[in-house]
Amino acid sequence: MSEIEPFRLHIFVCANKRDGRPACEDHGAKAALAQAKEALNALPAADREGVRLSAAGCLGRCAHGPVAVAYPAGEWISYASAEELTAFVLRAVKKD
Repeated sequence: MSEIEPFRLHIFVCANKRDGRPACEDHGAKAALAQAKEALNALPAADREGVRLSAAGCLGRCAHGPVAVAYPAGEWISYASAEELTAFVLRAVKKD
């Protein structure tokens, strides 16, 4: 078995859509993720090294949606705008 190098920071953004029930995508999660990815990609390559920003299925926090979580810290956010998600992502990158 080969060793897989872990990401130094992995942020999951719930982009789930559920039939007839509230979900993160109902609040524009995919558009917010796209804006956050654009901001992340604008950083110098050295700052982005080992960082992954991913769309996720349901993260199980629908009542708080839209949500995202950054690992390995396990820091969660319930955000109200794409700008708030972007700020969370950029803060997490700078902290790490």
